[in-house]
Parts: sequence; structure tokens; C-alpha cells
Amino acid sequence: MIKKYILIFNVFLLLIVPIKAYGKKDAINIITTLGSNRDVGILGLIGGVFFDEIKKRLYITDSSNCRILSYDSEFNYLSALHPKDDLKNPTSILRAIDGRFLVVDPAKRNIVVIDVAQKLINLLDLSGVPDSATFNPGRMAIDSDGNIYIINRANNRILIFNSNLKFNKAVIKDSKIRFNDIKVDRQGYIYTLSTVEGIARKYDKSGKKILEFGSRGKGKDEFNFPVSLAVDNQGLIYIVDQHKNKILVFDRKGKFLFNFSRPGWIEGCLATPSYIFINSSDTIFVVDRDNSRVSIFK
Repeated sequence: MIKKYILIFNVFLLLIVPIKAYGKKDAINIITTLGSNRDVGILGLIGGVFFDEIKKRLYITDSSNCRILSYDSEFNYLSALHPKDDLKNPTSILRAIDGRFLVVDPAKRNIVVIDVAQKLINLLDLSGVPDSATFNPGRMAIDSDGNIYIINRANNRILIFNSNLKFNKAVIKDSKIRFNDIKVDRQGYIYTLSTVEGIARKYDKSGKKILEFGSRGKGKDEFNFPVSLAVDNQGLIYIVDQHKNKILVFDRKGKFLFNFSRPGWIEGCLATPSYIFINSSDTIFVVDRDNSRVSIFK
């Protein structure tokens, strides 16, 4: 009987102890989670997350309900943007430096540009894009100068649009690589992730590869099914492994450091995570897909 109570107590401790980073001195703890509630209603499949450093606002695309949710810097819910008939399946989102929203809509095979101030909604101008008829956008990123980087899944390339949303150039083209995610750090380095290969890559501004790391496997430093990546202010690279339900962290040279989180439904645990975003203050936003919420770590 005593052993039974000890087992129950140990399970209870497991549930209440904060999620810590394994292999790191300091813990990465859960701050809060954003999910369904009375104000938001039922939050469906989450497509993307973006933190606007200018307005200090967090934006989440609710793909199931075709809307964009906004939160303040303390993660209090503000409002929902629900453009009727103009968003079918919003996924990746960012806000350009002029205030316009860019939202990937796979149903349209294009990017919806929303100008809230002018009450205008258009599609991204693809004039000048080579083979624009096959344009099939994936995830997006923005650099400190306001340039937009877009994965074109149809041609396995990265397209750059300037801050006026005009096509500039294709910076990375490789028919052998299927890009699944992209981020750009403050220095302008470009990071990509290939789920199929289980490989992360780093490029300079010209598109020259300067780092490649990762492999598929069962080791603590290997990937099962990597789906998203992000970079913090120290140059640490965070990679979401969807099947492990963990975040693996590597140094700027691609050396494994630690991981955090574990599978589950309680706050701080993850269930089939699908996307990660890190803002300028190193707050970590993870789309916790099967729990229909965004988990926020620090």
C-alpha cells in the first residue's frame, strides 16, 4: 500500500513540476498558453504565429475559422480579423514594416495582402517572379530591413520581396531540397529546414551555404520529424521535432545543447507541435497543434 501511494505521489510531482530544459543549467519555463476561451471562442487548427516588434502585438492565424487573432504584449486577447470570403485557409503570417499583413493561403496558391488602415485586400503582386504560374507559397520570414523571404514550394527556392512587396530575386535555388521552414536573424543570415532530410542549413545574405547539420535517427541530437526552426539573440537554433514532441536546441555551429518539453496535454507539454517563433526578447512561441493552443516559453 505504501508503495502505491509513493507511485501516485511521484506521478503528481511529474504533473506539477515546470517543464525544464534537459542539459541546460537554467530552466526554460512555460509562461502561459493561448487557446480557446470565452473571448476567443473555439480555437481550431493554428496555421502560424508572428510577433510584431513595432506594435508589440502577437498575431495567430486560426485556419479552421479563417481569422487572424491579435493579442497585446502581455498576451491579452484584443480582437479578431475575419475577412469574409478573402481568407480560405490562412497559415503563415507576418506584418510588413508598413503595417500590411501578409497571409499565406494555400487554397488560393498565393499570399493575401491585407491593409487594415485602407480596408483593402489584394493578392501579392507576382509580376517579375520567374515561373509565377507555378507559384505555391510555403512559410515566410522578414528581416530587419523589411525584406520578405518566401518559400516557393513548387520550385524549391526562396524568393525575396522588398519592403514595398515588389519581387527582388530568388536567393536560394536547389531542386534537391524541399524547404519546410525559413527564418532570418538580425544579421541577415538565412536559416532553412528540410523535414524529409532532417537537415537544417544556414546561408549568408547572398545565398551561400555556410552551415549544414542534422540527421534522422533516435539519438537525443537527431531528428524524428523536424518541422520548424527559429533563432534567438545568442544565435542558438531551436528546432521543433513533431514526433518527439520536443524542442531541440543547437549552438551557432550546429552542436546539440539541450531539449525541452515533453508529450502531454497539461500546460508546458506539447502534442504534435508544428511551428516555432522567437521574438526579439527571446520569448518562444510554439504552435501546439493537437492541443489547439500556442504555448509560450521563456
